[in-house]
Amino acid sequence: MKAHWADDVERVAQHYNFDADQRGRAAVVLKQAEAEAENWFASNENQEKIRKYYHELKAVQKVERDPDALSFERERAAAARRDLDAARRTLTADLVARGDKLRADVVAVATAEQAKSTAAYTPPWTRLDWVNFSTKWGLVAMGLALMAGFMTPLAALAGAVFLGQIYLSMPPWPGLPAPPNVEGHYWIVNKNLVEMLACLVVASTPSGMWIGFDALLFGRKRTRPELESDDAAEARLEKFTSREAAGSSQRR
Repeated sequence: MKAHWADDVERVAQHYNFDADQRGRAAVVLKQAEAEAENWFASNENQEKIRKYYHELKAVQKVERDPDALSFERERAAAARRDLDAARRTLTADLVARGDKLRADVVAVATAEQAKSTAAYTPPWTRLDWVNFSTKWGLVAMGLALMAGFMTPLAALAGAVFLGQIYLSMPPWPGLPAPPNVEGHYWIVNKNLVEMLACLVVASTPSGMWIGFDALLFGRKRTRPELESDDAAEARLEKFTSREAAGSSQRR
């Protein structure tokens, strides 16, 4: 946490181009925040809450990692996991607020000219932020494309890749613990695998040419060669029939 705070202060200093005096003032603010954090961790009350959290977390993980755990035990573990997540957020709320105050105090070190010369400072996205963003809008894009019939093979293939990742993250394979709150009891095949195969079928067949934007934009280009090939096949059939009829008349 201290390393994260120090990196955040350095990014603010670089963003506003602090001079040596401003960097010294920012370092003083950082030291004060670190001292308050050390007092938070040294508190007997907070230490007891931390020990209680890890003790309950260990019990939950024991059930989650047990492939022989009963369904009601997994359900209780999933409920306990949600309670622990809420307890962790409550426990660390003071530290999160202190980190936000630290950032605001360091930003306040910048002069009015420095603040006007550049945009307001915003912390960079973490890897989790990028994963959340790409997952959310990727699902929206794939869903809209499939419903509208636009770029259907590409959208279906992207959906199959996403569902394959979900399947591999929680595979219903023998010997592995079942995911919490799973719908039913699966063995190797679950709904994610079925939906992945369905997306692969859609991606490998011309289903998007029947209705939707693909049919409006590319339908003629796909059907015209097929009509031309049908006409060519009929012409070859007629030519072959006439040739056979001429050969039979000669033999007579």
